[in-house]
Amino acid sequence: MFWSRLRQAIYAALTIIGFVWTNYYLVQFIIATTGDFSLANLGQFDMAVFSQQAFANAASSFVGIDVLMGLLASITLIVAEGRRLQMKVWGLYIVLMFAISFAVGLCLFLFMRERTLAQQQAAA
Repeated sequence: MFWSRLRQAIYAALTIIGFVWTNYYLVQFIIATTGDFSLANLGQFDMAVFSQQAFANAASSFVGIDVLMGLLASITLIVAEGRRLQMKVWGLYIVLMFAISFAVGLCLFLFMRERTLAQQQAAA
């Protein structure tokens, strides 16, 4: 039980850190491309410029492809584990990976998976 709670705390912390850290750089990107951060500028997010900059050189392309492969593997994990554990909203974590960030969606899924496992173990 201790290890499960420890993992839950780690996954929860990583979810928060992933949200703050990735969105800090998203805000920096929006400021750099529009000159100002506002909800209007967020709504006019330029995915073409973002993708172009994400693959601007060999180093950033390496990171981009690495994250993409991790994303695909994580989607496979979320679908398989979500169904196996009968998690109610497992598809939401995939949406969050695209809507907010890969870091948020995966870490939140791992947190909720650990909670589900602990609840199922306690019920057994």
